[in-house]
This record gives sequence, C-alpha cells and structure tokens, in this order.
Amino acid sequence: MSSSELAAGSEPTIDDVESSTSAKSLTTVATKPGRFRPDIEGFRALAIISVLIFHAHDFITPGQPGWFTTTIDRVLSAVPGGFLGVDVFFVISGFLITGLLVREGETTGRINFGKFYARRVRRILPAATVTLLVTLIASMVILPVQRAASTATDVLWAAVFNSDIHFSRSGVDYMSVAIDPSPVLHFWSLNDEEKFYVVWPVLLVLALFVAKRSIAKGFVAARLGVERIRTVLFAVLLVLVISSLSWSQYLVANSDNSGYFSATSRAFELGIGGLLAIAFPAVERLSPATRNGGALFGVLLVCWCMATFSTLTPFPGMDAMPVLIGSALVLAGTEAGVVGRFFSHRVPRMFGRISYSLYLWHWPIFVLAAALTFSGTLSTSATLGLLGFAVLVSWLSQKWIESPLQHGPLLKSTGRALGAGLALIALTVLASLVAQHMATAEQVSQNVVATQGLHAVARPSSDLLYIGDSITTRGIEPLQAALRAAGWNATIDALGGRPIIAGVRRNWTPLCVKKSACGADLVLAAHTPPHTIVISVGTNAFNLVYDRVSAPTATSSGLLARRDGSGHYIVAGQDSPADFASAVEKVMSMVPSTTQVYWVGIWLDDRNWKSVTWRAANTAMATAAGHHINAHYLDYAQYVVADQVPYEVDGSHPTPKGMGMRARWIVSNLR
Repeated sequence: MSSSELAAGSEPTIDDVESSTSAKSLTTVATKPGRFRPDIEGFRALAIISVLIFHAHDFITPGQPGWFTTTIDRVLSAVPGGFLGVDVFFVISGFLITGLLVREGETTGRINFGKFYARRVRRILPAATVTLLVTLIASMVILPVQRAASTATDVLWAAVFNSDIHFSRSGVDYMSVAIDPSPVLHFWSLNDEEKFYVVWPVLLVLALFVAKRSIAKGFVAARLGVERIRTVLFAVLLVLVISSLSWSQYLVANSDNSGYFSATSRAFELGIGGLLAIAFPAVERLSPATRNGGALFGVLLVCWCMATFSTLTPFPGMDAMPVLIGSALVLAGTEAGVVGRFFSHRVPRMFGRISYSLYLWHWPIFVLAAALTFSGTLSTSATLGLLGFAVLVSWLSQKWIESPLQHGPLLKSTGRALGAGLALIALTVLASLVAQHMATAEQVSQNVVATQGLHAVARPSSDLLYIGDSITTRGIEPLQAALRAAGWNATIDALGGRPIIAGVRRNWTPLCVKKSACGADLVLAAHTPPHTIVISVGTNAFNLVYDRVSAPTATSSGLLARRDGSGHYIVAGQDSPADFASAVEKVMSMVPSTTQVYWVGIWLDDRNWKSVTWRAANTAMATAAGHHINAHYLDYAQYVVADQVPYEVDGSHPTPKGMGMRARWIVSNLR
C-alpha cells in the first residue's frame, strides 16, 4: 500500500540514454541529454519514509502503557496518509521513464525496445527476485501451511507481473485487510508500472512514426520535428490520463476495491509525470523563481495530503490529484531552489538511493514478524527494531544486488540482460510452484491427523450443516477432510465473531450484529434443516473491550482486543448461563424432531481469559440440550484437557495440528 520507486529506478544519467551517434536523427536541433538530478533522488526519501511510518504505525499494538510507547504512537500516527508515497513514486517514475524515451526518440528517431527492457531488467528484477525468493522461503517456515500456500500463489502472480490483477480478482480491500495480509501484497504497484511500460513505449513509437511521415512528406518542416513529436506525444498521453482518471473515479464512486490495484485506474498517475516530462522544455523557459515557488508549494501540498488523508479517503480517483500535482510541481523545480537544495542533501539522498530495496523489503519483514505473534501486531520496541533492520537489509541489497547488476559488466550486454531477466522470472515461478506443492503435501499430512480412524458408515442421510465461527474459518480444510472421510455431504457456514443468537444483548452489541448471517439462528432460517446440524459457536458471545485504531488499515479492521497489565483480555459483558440456555432452546424450536443437532462446547485458556465464565456457559448448554431427544452436547473442554490439544498464544484458536485434532474429534462423535 505503499509503493516502490519501482521501475523508475535510479535517476537516468547520460549513460542510461543510450543514443547512437551513427543513427539518423529527426532533426539537427541539438537535444540536451538526460542528466542526474540529486534533488529527485532525495525526493524519493519523502515518499518511502511516509510509507514506512504509515506501515510501522499499522503494525504497532495500540494502547500500550508508558510515555515512550505513547509518544512513538503519536509520532507515527501523524502520517495517516502515508500510503500516498506510492503515488509520489508513480509520478517520479512516469517523469523519468517518459523523459528517457522521448529523448531517445528525438535523437535517434526510434525506440530501442531491447535496450529499454534490458535497463528495466537490470534495475528491477535482481532485487525483486531475491526479495520474492527469501519471502517465499521465510513464509514456508513461519506461516501456517494454508497461508504459506496462498503466499506461494501470490509470489507466482508477482513474478509474472500480474499481482495487481490477482489481488483485484481475490476481492482484497487494501485499505481494510483485517488479518493475515500477504507478504507480497505491495508488489501490485510494481506490476502496475510494468504494464505502463509495455503500453507507453509502443504509443511513443507510433507517435514518432507519425512525426517522421509528416516531415518526409513535407507537411512539417524538419526544424519543427522536435516540437511536432512532443505535441503528438502530449496529446496521446493526455487522452490516456483523462480516460484512466475517469475510469478510476468511476470505480471509486462505485466502491469497487479493484480500483486501488488496477493498472488502468492508476495509469493516470504515471501519465501526469509523463506529461511533465514531455512539456519540460516549456517548463525550463519559466523563471527560476516561478519554478522554485511552485516546488515549495508542491512539497507543502504533498505533506498536507499525507497529514490529512487516511485509509477512509475514497482513493484513488479525483482525490489523488492534489498529491500528484504537488509531486509534479516539485519535479518542475530547480536544484538551486530551497526545495531542490534540501532534497539534494546527502541524508535524503541516502534514503532515496535505497528506496526501491526499502520498499521491497520492509513489508514482508513486518508481515512475517507479526505472524510470529498470533495477534498480528508488534510491540513498539519490536516495531522500531524492525524498521532499523529493514533499513540495514535494504542498504545491503542496494550495495550488493542493485548497484553491481545495474551498472556492472555482468549484465551490460542487452542480450545477456534480457536472458537473465527471463531466467529470474522462470526461477521465481518454479520456486513458487515447488512451494505450492510442498504446502499441499504438508496440508495432506495435517489432514491425516483429521481423518485418522474415520470412515463412512450407513446412516439415514449424509446431509449435514456445520455452523461455525473463526475457529471453523481458520481450520476449514482439516474439517472438510474429516467430514469427507466420514462420508458426510456437508455445507460449512463459518463467520468470525458469530454468537448462537444474533441481535443486541441487554448490555452490549456483538461485533457481527450488522452481518446478515451473524447468528446461528439466522443461518438456520436461511436453510432447510438437514438430517444433521453441528453448531460450533458461542466463544464470541463475550463483549471484549477494544482499542480503536484511527482508521482501518492494511492489517487492522480498526479494532483490537484490549488486555490488562497481566496480559488477560478485558471483557465488559458476556451472555449469562441463562442466555446460553435460552439460545439452545430457540435453535431447537427451529428444527424438526428428526434433525439431530450437535452442540460443541467451549474451551478457553484461563491464562488469557480468566474473567470469562465459559464453564458455566458449557453447563447451561449441556443442560438445555439434555431437554431434547434430538440434541447432543459434545464436551470439547474435556477433550482438550485429556488429549492436550495445542492452542495458539491467544488461548482461543487451536494450532494447525490442534485444528486437525479438533475436527477429527467432532466428526468422530457424529452419528
């Protein structure tokens, strides 16, 4: 959410503008070659630091005691629009690459696709490949098998430059991914840029062809060739920018999450940088005072957007225009102005130099570290330590991977660079396929735990409705395997935060009250009761006290359970034993006497949940179920203690092995 300096890479230098002195130019007018601008390198620092601050705050556990953690939280929360760093990078990238291509077209009369993509390979693929492979390996070690398998799929899409399409089709909402974000979610922006670089050079070639034909037929004087080229290019790109912006605004207005990832709805951001590059000769004719005044206004506008926008801001669409205009104004300034001098300082330039690697590495570092804590968040000290670690890794990546392969002799040949690019893509694809196979094999072995000793038996009907909550959601694969092994034709309906009965309690409202299928009673009302029903909910009939995050972000839904000084979850209200009993009675009144209903009891680790009266709830459920000949209570708590079912650190959800044990035990008790 976030972005990279991405394909923009290093600032193009004269060496990057690979013109041929023997090639015929369209015009004899001398064209100033591309030249290194240190202020643009430093401008990248603003973009990457805003992204880092935004994500760091995203991962910090809120509400930690102490002045230090409170101060750090306030500092990091000062940039709620830090995700706009990606948009700054898009403008920079469009400006640099378009400028490079236009200068090549003006001096040689053509675009050398081979050399262009060879430059892209040298700049992007080595560091991106190493990041993807290391993230893939770490995910296989750290993440649960199901999440590791999905990460392998994400890596595969990222390797072929289509993760933006993958995440769009997956229905991911970048602004409110509640739990378990992909470690390579940030690759969507890199993939967006690469699509732009496939389409834009082709359009440039067509525009060059039109200009050359006009000169050859005498429609345009040779001395006007340069102006003719830029006029045609500007018009073509302006049409693309307007079309993309309109499409982006349409998607945002219709709350279509794909608008955030889609290359078509983001192209206008790169296009604005491209328009500036095409019009830059006219910009250079403005007075230095005008340009530098505009740059100062631009950087203030960008900072204002980052300080006032949030993940609740409809984005991109028209709301992206202020930060894009501000970025373009900064790029239009001069190195001698106050903004240019500031960004030319060695400190911002250092961060700008490593910004690509820092963008690549920081996100998987945070995500994988947070995965080691079941809450998905990190302490303040851990977050700050990981920030420093990400900077160190990025510096090493830039020094030992990016720079040597971009400027060294190994990939200097165009053919060798393109061949290496294909090899790196193939290597990543192969690694992701192997990882998927390994994760699938591990899942099969875990399912062995869930299916051991189970076999299909003759029964009046095999139709079964399983109503579950977040435990079911996280352990759905071993549960499905166990049900299949026992010969059940099962429908599983799982929703995190689901109590037995939907609606408002006497003193609190469950988090899921607004969801149409929240309670088990609502699920039953939407189904014709089958022969067998399993109800495995109730743990969430407790009102936890939550800390509110300032806005939903890429790793938080906006609420995080609060703990006291001893680490216990704080509960403000919970259903009484009588409430559990009445819930059982209501559900049983909804099903015919021929339907067998199995009630799965609750277990919570008292070390985390000491104030929850879950034992009394179990007793009430068991007693109420005993009033009905077709109701059966399964004492899950007794099984957890007897067989030592392993649980995660939250004390509420079993580990992957525990999920398999739980599924096997429940299914083995069904008749």
